[in-house]
Amino acid sequence: MSRLNRLYEYVERKIGSVFARYGRFVARYPWQVIIVTLLVNGGLGIGMLKLQSDINAQNVYLPQGTRSREDQAVMEDTFPDLGGRNYHSLQDFFPLLDQYWARVIVRGTTGNLLSRTSLEEVSGLNTLVQAVSVTDGDGNIFTFSDLCARAYGACAVDGSIFWDAEFLSAVDAGTVSYPAFTSATVGSINYASQIGGATSFDSSGHLTKMEYIRLNYAFRTDTGQKEIVKKWMDAFARKLSSFSNDKLEIAYGHFLSLDEELDKAVNGDIALFSLTITFMITYACIATFSFRDSVSQRSMLGFAGILAAGLAIIASFGLCSAIGVDFVSIVGVVPFLVIGIGIDDMFILLSGLSGAQGENTVENKIAETLRSSGVGITITSITDLLAFMAGAGSNFIAVRNFCIYTGVAVVFCYINNITLFAACLTINEHRVEQNRHFITCRRVKPKEVLKIEGKSKFFAFCCGGTPPKNRKDAESILDKFPRWLFPKIVLKLPFKIIIIVLFLGYLAAGIYGCVYLKQGLDLSQLVQDDSYFYKYSIWFETHFSRQSPVAFATTNDYTYSDQKTKNQIDDVIKTAQDNEYFDDTFEHNWLNTYMASTYYDGSSESNFIVGFKSFISNSSYARFENDVVIDSSETKITASKFYVLSSDLSDSQEEGKMMLKAREIADNAQFQCIASSPGFVAFEQYVRILGQTLQSVGIALAAVFVVTCIFMPHPVLIVFVTLAVTMIMVGVFGYMLYIDVALSAITMIHLIMSIGFSIDFTAHICHGYMISTGASRDERVKLAFDHTGAPIFHGAMSSLIGVVVLFGAKSYIFKTFAAVMSFVLLFGIAHALLLLPVILSWLGPGRLTEANASKASLSNGHTNKAMEDTELSTKGNKNGSFQTDPMTGSPKRSSVSPMQDDLLDFNKHSSPYHLEHQKGGDWDWKKEKDS
Repeated sequence: MSRLNRLYEYVERKIGSVFARYGRFVARYPWQVIIVTLLVNGGLGIGMLKLQSDINAQNVYLPQGTRSREDQAVMEDTFPDLGGRNYHSLQDFFPLLDQYWARVIVRGTTGNLLSRTSLEEVSGLNTLVQAVSVTDGDGNIFTFSDLCARAYGACAVDGSIFWDAEFLSAVDAGTVSYPAFTSATVGSINYASQIGGATSFDSSGHLTKMEYIRLNYAFRTDTGQKEIVKKWMDAFARKLSSFSNDKLEIAYGHFLSLDEELDKAVNGDIALFSLTITFMITYACIATFSFRDSVSQRSMLGFAGILAAGLAIIASFGLCSAIGVDFVSIVGVVPFLVIGIGIDDMFILLSGLSGAQGENTVENKIAETLRSSGVGITITSITDLLAFMAGAGSNFIAVRNFCIYTGVAVVFCYINNITLFAACLTINEHRVEQNRHFITCRRVKPKEVLKIEGKSKFFAFCCGGTPPKNRKDAESILDKFPRWLFPKIVLKLPFKIIIIVLFLGYLAAGIYGCVYLKQGLDLSQLVQDDSYFYKYSIWFETHFSRQSPVAFATTNDYTYSDQKTKNQIDDVIKTAQDNEYFDDTFEHNWLNTYMASTYYDGSSESNFIVGFKSFISNSSYARFENDVVIDSSETKITASKFYVLSSDLSDSQEEGKMMLKAREIADNAQFQCIASSPGFVAFEQYVRILGQTLQSVGIALAAVFVVTCIFMPHPVLIVFVTLAVTMIMVGVFGYMLYIDVALSAITMIHLIMSIGFSIDFTAHICHGYMISTGASRDERVKLAFDHTGAPIFHGAMSSLIGVVVLFGAKSYIFKTFAAVMSFVLLFGIAHALLLLPVILSWLGPGRLTEANASKASLSNGHTNKAMEDTELSTKGNKNGSFQTDPMTGSPKRSSVSPMQDDLLDFNKHSSPYHLEHQKGGDWDWKKEKDS
């Protein structure tokens, strides 16, 4: 055996011996272990009384601690909120997280709203909206006029120009100017951003068609009336839900719509998750069901495994709630993940127990079970934990909180499996040893005795049995399926070549998808397709320009009466307008407008300010009051801002690039300024999500590498596991392109999660290979399937069955979870049960000689019980007594018939009957006194 193999065997033996000693402890005190585990989990679960949820989608799914949020804070602290008397549309969504708004998008049923008849109907719709009223707790009645932001002495409604008398006259005359229209009431209004869909113009450039218009109702944010505004929004939504008009079709939404609809969508899919978990539990019980007899039956252990995972979820949620980690919508998938991980660990432990059936006492069986399986579930639990902890440092609250909840649940799931579930294994083995029924726990007779007594085969199966003697007896039919099927595929040369070719194709498609993967999340995707806000969002995103106002703001003292300052400001605006990401015609510049007016006085800075105050007192220029901050002595301007408008950008990636370009222009300006926009908080995800994801995934992969080095210290295995996990990640990343799922905070969670599942599959098969002792690589691969094929197969299948149900979900969160999780499971099981066995059969760690195989088997405590029992049953003396095998020192079976062999084995396990050899060579059962 090579030096590396000896190192592996040494580590395996040392760690295994620790688990074996622990297993003996659990076997001695199973009930005490169960009681302590239940008390700890239940006690922590009480923390759920402090559970707090955060349903603010913009807060949860957009990054925190970003430059855009810092710049936004500067803007909020510097410029006063004048929405109560001097609101301007450039303030729309500003500040993003606090602005109150309601919107209606209107479409003409004829396809053209540019007619007096249609616009008068729109005016009537506006009257309906403004008439919506609510009552507070004191009986006070509030309408829109009591809550609205105000401008020009009236409520601020972007789109009011469409029913302005002068605008309607221009419609009649066919002389509607575009993109701005001048009204005697409010001056020149640029309304281009308020119309959408198809437009057309005559030869003179007059507007002749507009398909959609958008009405924005702005509310004051400086009065502390958020609760009454919320009530108004509810009444607004109820009123418009019943709106019907032959000439108009509408879509509507408000600032709370996204949060409310997201919460509604997630809660609506909770029932699906309940069904999903039910299916997973059902599969676990079916997979552990044995058709051998009622004694060796292990289906009850399926419930115990689910209980261990369920308690881990309770403990995790309780602990996280107690320490103040908010529950966010995506945390709703944690139970699914934890139960999947728990089922995987459960089947690993059951496989270890099946292999320990040759041990002579229950204590030895549990010790051997944890010796052989403890390392496997430890590797996967630690890597799962580290993967989720890598995401816990994310500045996306959704990612951070999800990873904290899941990471803590993984810890408790592991603890519960090696305590509660191991104790349940002990109790079950005591039942088996005493030949008790798996449901009633009453002692039963062997099936053969019942048949002798004339009972039917069905009765004998349901009410009789004997303890299993080896792995074959202990396993269910589904346990035997993977080791029957997959070696027939992966160990034949033609299939090996086909597998390698298919995986090369898979990898190429995955790499292509990674290169062209989309990034970013439209928050409208978070709501259900049948939601009123979904309709509004689709109309808004599809039919209106993708333009954002960008403010270049300075908080430094400058002499604005100095021509040098003006030139520096003009240079910034011109640089922006010359760039492809910005509109080359739009400019909102208080300084140029003031200097072009009759109020301008540049003789001194103080006269400049006096003239400016007179300038903004004119209602036509009042909007510029929002853009300038004058100190209390009114001798200098301490801050100001200037606006440009982005060009009509094609997608989220372009918006992210526009934001970076605006910052570059600000950073390179000759005067100190920042570039800020209402949309930048959302655009941050487009430039940060890839880096954040790669960082988290990279840390997780590094953790996989380190943990593999510690627990499986063989360079070949380290390379195989790391490459396999990387290939699975490439597939999951890349194949999102083909189902039109972009990289976002939500899919970032899925990718972090996929690392844990990937290592579960790949580490198990490699560990199974290394603990197998065979004379060739092919033989060790076969034995690896014996050890870990069933757990890998069951873990993937139980989760896949659950995932299928989630394809019926309505919410984007759960639909994308189902899609990505399907990729993770399918790619994971394919790598573990097809690709890695092929590679191990060619390049696995060195061939073991028979002598070394025997030595390794003894040193690790792993023996092929099925082979040993077969050997023992075929050797015996002529008179049917037991002999000692000279090679192993173990007793050999006598050459009795198969039925007698079963009865002898039964006699060894504390049966109420014992077998006596009578004169003449006949066998007879004698009943013991009841114990």
